[in-house]
Amino acid sequence: MTRSRPLTLADLSAADREHLDLCVHEASHAVVGVALGAQLHRAVVAGGRVTGMHGLTRFEPDDFPEHRNAEVAYAGPYGEAKFGAGGRCPSQRQVFTALRTTGHDDDRVLIASAPADGWHTGRDVVPLLERCWPAIIRTAQKLLAHGEVRHADVLAALDITDGGGHTSAQLACLRSGLRSVPPMTAKKKRVPA
Repeated sequence: MTRSRPLTLADLSAADREHLDLCVHEASHAVVGVALGAQLHRAVVAGGRVTGMHGLTRFEPDDFPEHRNAEVAYAGPYGEAKFGAGGRCPSQRQVFTALRTTGHDDDRVLIASAPADGWHTGRDVVPLLERCWPAIIRTAQKLLAHGEVRHADVLAALDITDGGGHTSAQLACLRSGLRSVPPMTAKKKRVPA
């Protein structure tokens, strides 16, 4: 009996890799938006032979803080670039590549919300994204398996039990760094005796 080696990213086809990258991209939008107090309506990743892969993350319009649009928009391309960099801090070139490909709508939001002296840098959202990275990966896994996640799925990934939203004490602690997201745990295989 031969042992099979674990799958790696190199084993994926280009289409599967694009699907996985897009799941991480949309999961980053969803998790950061919820962590900032927004109510997630739904995040969806779907694809077809004609149109290719597409993702969309929508928040409840009356509950979303308008001043947070740029942070949530930056989270998607940054999360995708971080995933492409193996979970490490991505280079600016990797973030710009993500903005040019799957993040083209995010690029428009960032340009519209840029300060008068230049470009939105994402400096406020990157530490939050780093703290929430395990939840982003768990949400991306659910997106990959089911094609859709909702608010309750993201709260479960973040281990938030008070319902989230603007008044959530647990989310406030997460944003300030006083609370952490549970780390990823590898499923252990049982070895026959």
